[in-house]
Amino acid sequence: MRRSVSALLSLLPLVVVLTACGRGSRHSVGSLADVQEWVSPEYAVDGGRIKSEIGHQLGMLGRGMYADSYTHSYYNRDDAPMLWVTRMGVIPSADTLLANIEATGDIGLYSDVFHVDTLKALLDKMQRHDFAENEASRVLGRLECMLTHAYLRYACGQRYGYMRPGKVMNHLLVDPPAPGEVRRTVVYRQIYDHGSEEVTDSFVHHALEQVRGHRLTDFLREVQPADTLYRRLLGEYRQAKDKADTTRIRLARINLERARWRYPHPSGGRYIFVNLAGQELTAVNAQRDTVLNMRVCCGNRSHKTPLLHSAIRYVELNPYWVIPQTIVRKEILPYHVGDYDYFTRNNYRAIDKDTHEELDPGDLTAGDLRSGRYTLRQENGAGNSLGRIIFRFPNNFSVYLHDTNNHRAFHYGNRAISHGCVRVERPLDLALFFLDNPTAFYIDRIRMAIDLPPLTAQGKQYKAAHPDARPMGSFSFAEPVPVWLDYWTLYPTPGGAFRTYEDNYGYDAVIEDNLKKI
Repeated sequence: MRRSVSALLSLLPLVVVLTACGRGSRHSVGSLADVQEWVSPEYAVDGGRIKSEIGHQLGMLGRGMYADSYTHSYYNRDDAPMLWVTRMGVIPSADTLLANIEATGDIGLYSDVFHVDTLKALLDKMQRHDFAENEASRVLGRLECMLTHAYLRYACGQRYGYMRPGKVMNHLLVDPPAPGEVRRTVVYRQIYDHGSEEVTDSFVHHALEQVRGHRLTDFLREVQPADTLYRRLLGEYRQAKDKADTTRIRLARINLERARWRYPHPSGGRYIFVNLAGQELTAVNAQRDTVLNMRVCCGNRSHKTPLLHSAIRYVELNPYWVIPQTIVRKEILPYHVGDYDYFTRNNYRAIDKDTHEELDPGDLTAGDLRSGRYTLRQENGAGNSLGRIIFRFPNNFSVYLHDTNNHRAFHYGNRAISHGCVRVERPLDLALFFLDNPTAFYIDRIRMAIDLPPLTAQGKQYKAAHPDARPMGSFSFAEPVPVWLDYWTLYPTPGGAFRTYEDNYGYDAVIEDNLKKI
């Protein structure tokens, strides 16, 4: 049976005596300034040495996790109350913390992240009164500092994740300059925009108050991830451990960290989920118990599709493609200025943003294209790079789901080939997914708009009677449909079984490396 830390309460009243005149009650907690006055010649406990040991430990513990800075800033204040060591001993909450951090091997973490063995050894010394000369002060200082360090790591990690995904992921991909461009600083391309919650000063203050208020049991329960996906991944991890399946253990450990990042995950209702690792799209309508699966093509390793969530509000038919300025700058300016054949072959036009006049882009100089005065646009219809259907949604990257004029790519093993947008294999099926009980004629109107033949007699009659009718340009729906562009290398199928996926973007290695560096 693991001994109780609370058993130490019998020791410290004899060891530590507060001599500052009239300060506090027998149960008061001293600050770092107060602790200077703690003296007990019988046991060679000296408050100054306790404080000095805390400072020494801060230097030893380092800052491998973002939560560590809060431990440093806390103990760098002279007025910071002691958290775990009081005039009555080590508080029982230390027992609660130790029970939780001892179990971290069952949630995909390493116990040395939380100093479990060291803390157990120090507490063993306390219980057995096994001190060398002048050692008691050092043990007390180490316990105070290391318990706080382990506690804030655990509380912040379980609540927000053990790494900060926005900071880490958005420093992976360097945006290279265009040919001939000289930069003074490195520019990174943003690839993570889930808006994950991050730790705040108020959360840390609240966490520390729970220690002082002896409310640790409830608080540590509250910070646990409540997401269904996390619990299911936890089950996968534990099964893999039982089977000693090292490959599966690694995958589960990495994806458990993803599941700790606090942003909404797909669940219930109707939604679109794109797993960029699997290069697959799943459209789910839980109310109708329908699931639509298809392959996708996503951004290549130099133009990774960003991770985000948003909502699709309408579907556009026969879109124009407005060529992003980054592509103009990096791929057109260096090679195709004045190349009339190139612009004609790709059906490009230039639009003056001020006058809205259309021009042949072959007439524009490099300075014109670089100025931003002109919009370079590919005309809609057959041959357009976006195909015939596009699914737009608000985001900071100008990416979207869309059809393509190159359907051969869906047969590739690795379909990471785009500049960042997501090309869908069955765009018409996906378009119809957004509609509730559309009439057969309404479906025919969509088909005719994208040059597919109508299927119903009514549709055929309409087409014959209105050969020059303006086709449908778009359609909307009552409720926006959430869409996720995400990245999971271990993820459940709609049927419930977990599937593994290749780490095409190399993100698993980044997460694993960050977990090991804590």
